[in-house]
Amino acid sequence: MPAVTLYYGPANGGGNPAAWANSVSLGYQGGAFATNVAGLTPGTTYFYTAQAVNGGGTAWATTSGSFTTMPVPVSLTPYVNPFIGTAPGGSDFGFDGDSGDVFPGADFPRGMFQFSPDTPSNIPGGYNYQDSTIKGFSLRHFSGRGCDVYQDFAFMPLLGPLTASPATSSAYQTGFYHTNETASPGYYSVVLNDGIQVELTVTKRTGMARFTFPSTNAATITVNAGSSINGALGNTGVSIIGTNQMEGQASAYIGCGSQPYTIYFVAQFDHAFAGAGTWNGGTVTAGSFSTGGSQSGAYFTFNAATNPVVYARIGISFVSIANALTNLNAENPGWSFANIQLAANTAWNNVLNKIVVSGGTVAQMQAFYTALYHCYFHPNVFNDVNGQYIGMDEALHTVPSGHAQYENIPGWDTYRSETPLISFLSPDDVSDIMQSLVNWAQQGGGGLPRWEQANRNSGGMIGDGPVVMLGTAYALGATNFDTNGALTAMKLNAGTPGTISDGNEVRYDLSDYISQGFVVDDASSTLEYATADFSLSQFAAALGDTADYYTFLRRSGNWRNLYNPANGFLQARNSGGSWLGGISATSGDGYDEGDAAQYAWMVPYNVGGLFADMGGQAAAAARLTTFFTTVNGGSSSPYEFMGNEPCEEVPWEFDYTGQPSGTQAAVRNLQLQCFTNTPAGLPGNDDAGALSSWYVFSCLGFYPLIPGVGGFVVGSPRFPNAVINLENGSQISIQGVNASDQNCYVQSMMLNGTNTTSLWLPFALVRNGANLVFTLTNAPTSWGTGAADVPPSFDNNPIVPLGASLSANGQQLTLSWPSWGTNYAVYAAATLQAPAQWTRMTAATATVNGMLTITLPTANSPQQFFRLGPQ
Repeated sequence: MPAVTLYYGPANGGGNPAAWANSVSLGYQGGAFATNVAGLTPGTTYFYTAQAVNGGGTAWATTSGSFTTMPVPVSLTPYVNPFIGTAPGGSDFGFDGDSGDVFPGADFPRGMFQFSPDTPSNIPGGYNYQDSTIKGFSLRHFSGRGCDVYQDFAFMPLLGPLTASPATSSAYQTGFYHTNETASPGYYSVVLNDGIQVELTVTKRTGMARFTFPSTNAATITVNAGSSINGALGNTGVSIIGTNQMEGQASAYIGCGSQPYTIYFVAQFDHAFAGAGTWNGGTVTAGSFSTGGSQSGAYFTFNAATNPVVYARIGISFVSIANALTNLNAENPGWSFANIQLAANTAWNNVLNKIVVSGGTVAQMQAFYTALYHCYFHPNVFNDVNGQYIGMDEALHTVPSGHAQYENIPGWDTYRSETPLISFLSPDDVSDIMQSLVNWAQQGGGGLPRWEQANRNSGGMIGDGPVVMLGTAYALGATNFDTNGALTAMKLNAGTPGTISDGNEVRYDLSDYISQGFVVDDASSTLEYATADFSLSQFAAALGDTADYYTFLRRSGNWRNLYNPANGFLQARNSGGSWLGGISATSGDGYDEGDAAQYAWMVPYNVGGLFADMGGQAAAAARLTTFFTTVNGGSSSPYEFMGNEPCEEVPWEFDYTGQPSGTQAAVRNLQLQCFTNTPAGLPGNDDAGALSSWYVFSCLGFYPLIPGVGGFVVGSPRFPNAVINLENGSQISIQGVNASDQNCYVQSMMLNGTNTTSLWLPFALVRNGANLVFTLTNAPTSWGTGAADVPPSFDNNPIVPLGASLSANGQQLTLSWPSWGTNYAVYAAATLQAPAQWTRMTAATATVNGMLTITLPTANSPQQFFRLGPQ
């Protein structure tokens, strides 16, 4: 066995051992030479060489290189303002007041438990900044939804005895002022107008509350088992155990769906209550320790004259009460509120350190880090600490150790920006999220769920978002999941009409889409299906499945069936193929949460082809310029609607016009007008981080426009400096020289020390670290305007491999091509010299199995050349 010595230090000592600052002997452990090196400075690059010496003292082998130690996390949680997005960010376009619909309470990164206040407006996030009363502090919330959901088991402290049932009386809602309210990652506090202070913090699956009462012998805490915002169902109830514990369960309907979920909880107080009781409907029963029903709950009284502080710790589970207690004992076994709060803050700080920006104002930093914070609310861990979870098949499953099963996965909302961002930053987590989709599919009927929540699929929204998510996640580095299982489910979604997930058809009207090339009367669904088909084609190609690559790539061209040259819109067709009538820029017929003007751009994988149909780059640029006259015009506007997902891609499409300054200006204008550090600081529903993730990408200076493809279109950075700390230990450094509100235009760009004018940044060039330097100025430049600078577009008519074989007698030539090309025709020419005259062979009009046999001309006839082309 050779002796191995590692030489290392901040300077490269080369082949001279004496020139190195440090050395250490390596031991042979587990089949490799290894050791622990202590005393390294965080955030520092070290060089090393290792030398193996045999028994005779002769150098046997050497290896050398460098590594960078991880930096000490910067304190970034002070830049998070959880109230951003809790007030309307613009006019009311019919989306619940158009606030971000986020919640300000205590949360843990991707945690099961979201402990947050609920106000009487009953908006989906639970909290409306414009309200002045709080009705309870519930355990579960969804950030940014347009549908009401969760808000289970609301706790509420009161002064005095309970005289009326909280199920039928609003008398216990309590006023508050925002001046008495604070929030930070993992913590929320408010002093209510009656003098009670409520403080909340969380772990991944548990929560802790600290209630501080004024001096009174009649402090009361209510726990409303029927508080679920969609109304609890009959198998809801609570039981009081001993003198300081309660347990229970609640069932309610998921958001925008008809399927129920069931959640279980255990709550413990730090000291014995003085009295207790329950309610059911309008009846309050003192001394009762058990109750059940959709309007049930329990209350507890404490003597706050002798002990004004009451702690409650709560565990939840979607499996059982026993598992809720197991979660509580594992994650929150003591009574130190400060320790739990610190651990949550630390977890959030580690997440925020994935991107370290500097050089901006405090307001800019707050807007950025709150956006990044919102990107890690969802999806949420669904399994308990023992790995158990209830599947979509209602059976008990156990996730493998070291992995997690996730819920709250909204495909349509998040495939454009949120999924690419978290795949890029957290590929390990996202691999588990993608595996969760595969698991849900296999348990729920074969198809991938379009809008997954708890262990249910509401089937909400349109399109086939999970297919896009899987393709994009894989392309951006989240690859550790069952890819074959994923491909099987994706193909069922895209290719088998009637495929279901939890009772919901995954692609409505798929038969029409396959047979006619469009969904009847529905432009939005046609475009969504085509986008999903493109992502599926790229995923299949990455797995070596050439046949499905070609099949779905060709189908991704179904957008062309909607392009109406008479008006320049992507317009729905009737069942006979005629145009859906009465179309105008603001028409909503055939469009989901948008109009013809806003859906006109929705071909993110073939922008070049779309712009060619529109009349070329100049015509598209002029149209885009008009489109950005207004930046948040609503769903019935001829302009940009930044508050909703279909318009997230549009500002980046200037890059395809030869005028990248259009992207740079439009993105900066959206940043300044739509994303601020105020309660009204989001332009619309954040939908699990959909808008926030767009903003994060925009500040970095690039965007994942093309679904299923590993790469980014280029804009310009918001901050003078940004460092992305990748999960593999590499770093991407982004410098925005001269960056400011006005200086958004790129004068030059360097990638790893080399000047570039390309508007396409391949993921392969940055996945292991990179250095980007943008030099910015205050006026448009010629940078990136060359024809070769435009990002790629992917046409749906790929080159077809044409096979040929000659018969034994030399008289027949058999041409063959893949089965996906059966709708092609064969063309022949006598010469390839320009201009070649290609003549369609009429015998090839209807091909069978991609094969055609041709009788060759006589020996004196001209040479024949053949190619495939569209029929």
